[in-house]
Amino acid sequence: MRILTLVFALLVACGSDSTADRHSVFVWGKSEDAKKLDPADVTDGESVMVITNIFDNLVTFKTGSTELIPWLATKWESSEDAKTWTFHLREGVKFHDGSPVNADAVVFSFERQMDENHPARRSDSVFSYFELFNMLTKVEAVDAKTVRFTLSQSTAFFDSLVAMFCVAIISPTAYASEGKDADGRYKYDFSRHPVGSGPFKFVEWKKAEYIKLTANADHFAGKPKIETLIFKPIKEAQPRLKELESGSLDGMDNPHPVDIKRLAEEGTPLKVLRSPGINICYLAMNTQKKPFDNKKVRQAVAFAINKKRLIQAAYAGIGDPAVSMCPVSLKGHLAMEDRQLDIAKAKALLKEAGYPNGFEVEFWYPVIQRAYLPDSSATAIQIHQDLKAIGITARLKKVEWTPFLAGTKSGAHDLCILGWMADFGDPDNFLFTLLDKSQAIPSKAQNVSFYMSDAFSKLVTQARYTIGWEKRKALYAAAQRIAFEDVPVVPLVTVPDFRILAPNVTGYSIYPAGGEYFRDVGFREVSFRK
Repeated sequence: MRILTLVFALLVACGSDSTADRHSVFVWGKSEDAKKLDPADVTDGESVMVITNIFDNLVTFKTGSTELIPWLATKWESSEDAKTWTFHLREGVKFHDGSPVNADAVVFSFERQMDENHPARRSDSVFSYFELFNMLTKVEAVDAKTVRFTLSQSTAFFDSLVAMFCVAIISPTAYASEGKDADGRYKYDFSRHPVGSGPFKFVEWKKAEYIKLTANADHFAGKPKIETLIFKPIKEAQPRLKELESGSLDGMDNPHPVDIKRLAEEGTPLKVLRSPGINICYLAMNTQKKPFDNKKVRQAVAFAINKKRLIQAAYAGIGDPAVSMCPVSLKGHLAMEDRQLDIAKAKALLKEAGYPNGFEVEFWYPVIQRAYLPDSSATAIQIHQDLKAIGITARLKKVEWTPFLAGTKSGAHDLCILGWMADFGDPDNFLFTLLDKSQAIPSKAQNVSFYMSDAFSKLVTQARYTIGWEKRKALYAAAQRIAFEDVPVVPLVTVPDFRILAPNVTGYSIYPAGGEYFRDVGFREVSFRK
């Protein structure tokens, strides 16, 4: 009876007007609420997992992989030099507001990010991810169902880029529906009332409580099996798991490694899904601030970090030490021998750098729990202890997720812990995004170490615009060697991706390229809750 009461209460809270078949409602427990629901204007995974269900891209990822498949575009081709890409759109697709998904909508979705004066670009828009499209010079509608992209440089993986959430196709009609402000920009608040063409339609968002979506019966891939999709933020992993065990959730992300071990030992009826993680957790040093402008100081920090102890203490032993910022599960990873823990070597480097007695810095870490950071406090404490052993006092500063991102993107930190999960299956997504100097623009930096190496950037930029995987692979290998020597960051750990589901859930897969996709999810006939 208690389980049924919990389910009913959630349905009522989310606006249900009946006690409809519980099999039509799927409730997902997530570790934080979304920030915005405009795909172009977010960088956090908590927003992305909702967005990937509301919007469609020209191409998307095959279930459970980074392989590309046709989506809004049924086919595409590039010129021989990979500077011109042409996509052919599916017939008859409509946005949730009934307007057509056509070439003009695709142009609108890209141009609002390219043009600072575009009416759909609000004054507070950031569009951080669009820095990855700096080779895009023109997008045009050839006809109603054909779109042509012109690039300044050959880009062999451009089709992978257009699969990213940040360039999902949005409704121009929705944006124009409330007219314009005096400054000529659309009034419509798209980030709170998104309109896409995806398998689910936006219904309601009650901050810090839930986001409610409903099935798009007219989706070109077929109506989803579940009628209502609810995202419920529950910050801590163990309370999230308790709600799943009680029956008020159908699935959850980011379980704590300790609970994964416990469930395995207990023989739980819950489904524990695991896949190789394309992710990295790292310690970033702000190279534009003293003392981390000194390479020897950064190398000293690297020699002081005990990764094996960190994984045992903060990850319950689940995870592998990372050496490169290109994860081992991603093509292009360069196998290198890591530095071994060496306190004497670290102290000697500090002395050579002019800090024989160490120094004091501020060490930021986030409140939020992520797949790559299941216990941020334990991780920070271990690193704090490692640094103390060589005379560095790291003042711990625990920061809520939104101000944490804003602060680190602006360079307010000395040290910070952060991580990254793949958006697409190419080394560019890690090496260029996280370490290239073009990604170190204050207020929207993805390169939060503010690493400005010309040699590194030359290699990863050349790799972006080189045709032929073997040539690109060699460039990425050279770049990884430079980053290892310069140590703008200390790669810490790569962890598997875990999800936990009720035993009656069917059709769910973990996507290694990020996001959550519930278009194929359903329930077996026998409910977990009965």
